[in-house]
Amino acid sequence: MELLIPGLLLVALMVYVSTRIKRTAADAYEAEGVETADLSITKPEGFIIIDGDDPSVLFSAYSREYGTDEADAVRQVSATIVRHADKNIGQVRDAILQNEDREKRDGEHSNEFRTDSDIGGVVIENEYRLLEKDGKTFELRVSALAETREENQGSIDELISSFRLK
Repeated sequence: MELLIPGLLLVALMVYVSTRIKRTAADAYEAEGVETADLSITKPEGFIIIDGDDPSVLFSAYSREYGTDEADAVRQVSATIVRHADKNIGQVRDAILQNEDREKRDGEHSNEFRTDSDIGGVVIENEYRLLEKDGKTFELRVSALAETREENQGSIDELISSFRLK
């Protein structure tokens, strides 16, 4: 009997903590607006924000789901916003398109364009949106597995269309 009451209290505490952890984890995947001093973007439901150490990366997020088969270690969709100081849109676009492992698909002279990458037999479709302000170019890259792009198109469109500079 002496151990029953402390044991029940411990179980109750564990259930409470477990419920709080699950609720917090679920909240992390809810849609939310993200604002910094330079930009705003909407993180779609089912995505989680990644914190990093690179000061040029202003925003990074990826989807909860992974690919299948050969792509089972790759997130279905990821998004990154990078700030390029002292580069105009043309310079950033040219650097992206000159990258050897990417093939230009469309929008060669546009601020929004798409490329394909093949990484170990896994096809990744990259969609870019470039915006410029005060001598800095901001690059939004949304990368999606080709096999699941169609089912994630709504989230991809939300990321791209919500990206704004202040």
